[in-house]
Amino acid sequence: MSRLEVPLAFRKLRTTGDLVVRAELVLAIKTDRSVWEPFPFLIDSGTEMTTMPAGEAKHQNLPMPKKPVSGLTFQGLEVRSGLLRAQIPGMDATEYVFPCYFLGDPNTRPVRTRNLLGLTGVINQIRLIFDGTPSLVAQSGVLVVEKM
Repeated sequence: MSRLEVPLAFRKLRTTGDLVVRAELVLAIKTDRSVWEPFPFLIDSGTEMTTMPAGEAKHQNLPMPKKPVSGLTFQGLEVRSGLLRAQIPGMDATEYVFPCYFLGDPNTRPVRTRNLLGLTGVINQIRLIFDGTPSLVAQSGVLVVEKM
């Protein structure tokens, strides 16, 4: 079984002093030129569908449907329903295919991009475990990624 441990990222809020934790995973995504490019994804167990800004996907030459889904919007943004071909750097060379909603106008690059890795089509292929046990290399714990 292929397995990867990624330290959880954290920051301290200046206003309250609280330590907030997040899990980030870099996926290698296959472009329309058959090149694997790294993209950071925030792991969100409360997100149903993986999302990526359409403008960023187009700029990075990711395969994406030309037309949005009729009648479907997300927070006022048009949605293109597509697929991401991904590998997980640090694990074996397995190629995963994850469903993805490409959000917004593909001709407009967002100022800040936030790629979210959701549950649908992901958790049946890889196991994601949040382990908050601190260590010398991972103060706030780790995200454990395992091939199923």
